[in-house]
Amino acid sequence: NIQTIVTGLYLGVLAVMFLYNLFLFYGTRDNSYLYYIIYIFCLALAQVTVAGYGYRYLWPEQAWLNRYAVVFTSTFSALSGLIFSIHFLRTKFYTPKLHRWLLLLASVYVAGLICSLLSLPGISYAILNYNGLVSVVSVLATSVIIARKGFKAAYFYLFAWLLLLVSFCILIFRNLSLLPYNNFTTYTIYLGSALEVALLSIALADKINALRKEKEQSQAEALKASLENEKLVRDQNIVLERKVAERTEELQATNENLSDTLQNLKDTQSQLVEAEKMASLGQLTAGIAHEINNPINFVKSNIKPLQLDINDLVEVIDAYEQLHGASAEEIPVKLTEIEKLKKQIDLGYVRTEIDSLVKGIQEGAERTAEIVLGLRTFSRLDESEVKTVNVHEGIESTIVLLKNALPPNITIQKDFQAQGEIECFPGKLNQVFMNILSNGIQAIKEKEEQSEKESITISTRDIEDRMEISIRDTGMGMTDEVRQKIFDPFFTTKDVGEGTGLGLSIVYKIIQKHGGKIEVHSTRGKGAEFVISLFRVLPETALT
Repeated sequence: NIQTIVTGLYLGVLAVMFLYNLFLFYGTRDNSYLYYIIYIFCLALAQVTVAGYGYRYLWPEQAWLNRYAVVFTSTFSALSGLIFSIHFLRTKFYTPKLHRWLLLLASVYVAGLICSLLSLPGISYAILNYNGLVSVVSVLATSVIIARKGFKAAYFYLFAWLLLLVSFCILIFRNLSLLPYNNFTTYTIYLGSALEVALLSIALADKINALRKEKEQSQAEALKASLENEKLVRDQNIVLERKVAERTEELQATNENLSDTLQNLKDTQSQLVEAEKMASLGQLTAGIAHEINNPINFVKSNIKPLQLDINDLVEVIDAYEQLHGASAEEIPVKLTEIEKLKKQIDLGYVRTEIDSLVKGIQEGAERTAEIVLGLRTFSRLDESEVKTVNVHEGIESTIVLLKNALPPNITIQKDFQAQGEIECFPGKLNQVFMNILSNGIQAIKEKEEQSEKESITISTRDIEDRMEISIRDTGMGMTDEVRQKIFDPFFTTKDVGEGTGLGLSIVYKIIQKHGGKIEVHSTRGKGAEFVISLFRVLPETALT
């Protein structure tokens, strides 16, 4: 009959479209084809069910299923078509508000399914009819809006759904008894649906072609942009290389200037260090000159009277020698004259004076030898070599050389409890003692009110593998700010021209070279204490 022919033709068209789009899906892997073939399948199943072929051929023995089949297959057909439309028209991108509206309509279809399961077929059919009509109109309106925004595939979609809308309206009006039941109102939906499926297939193909063209255009633009970027990068590289070359030249020139400046600073530092050494040497030389001058002057002052006494003795001796050539008669006379000469020169006093003068010369020579020995101990010509020496001897020699700088009211107190012998650079260590003791003497001299018993106390003790040396004075002391900067190079509290500010900085470096530590404890007005801690055996870091 005519129904079988029309349904067969219709299903044949759907089958062809299904296979064609399935083939395109496997070729392109575009999800639009997947949603479309699902829609075609659901549409075909719905039409088969409505036409009665489902119950006749697919589930003939399941009468209960036929009760829900029309609602379910029709709802799935409408729902899959709506979801395909949302994806195909890209409503989320072009019309976000209508996108949410279409999702709401999709949820209404789901509500219709629930009503069918709750045995409310009337509500389910009403939702299918009225929600279907609203959905078709909404999708058409959405496609018009999107087409106006330049999406070409929306025109094919719009025309396809216009045909479906016309056929769908005829079907709904027939179901609502607004149109009569006849072959035209019955089979128009097949024609409209078949044309809609065919046009949508064309729309999908056009969309793929458009996307391919967009992709090719995008790739061409990307290639063009890449070439432009490459040219820009080359130009930038040329500019950058030129700037780098210029900057490199500037840096080289700056580096040379910095090297010259650094060398000048090193030369200046060396000169200042040498100036500090010369200042110390000048102070040391003045002290040595004064110390040696006293015994030398004593020796010198004794030489003249000793020479006169020796002349008197020589005169007496000469008188006695004349006895050898005298006759027996002249000897008594000569002896009488010799006795007169002895009384005249006071021989007994001469002998006593000679003993006294020789003893004085001896003491002056011994004092001079002591000073020279102290100087040798202090200077240590082998100062660049590590030696095992007695630190106490170095301290003693430094005190001898500074004796001239000590005012009468300052006494040096020594409390040596350590073993004394350590590995060190002797000359450099003596320089440490000289600087600290000189500063202590100066600090006491600068006190506004001095007592008659000012002192500098030097003590040593052994602490495990170290030797601790403490030098404490009763000078004016220092503030915390001064104490924190006391070892900084060029820092000094003395007036301009009275110090370079390198003395204690050199001390700090010497102690560091020994791998030791130096600390300062001081309170303003209560003196200062320098505590030096040295290894008895130098560590490897100091030796290298």
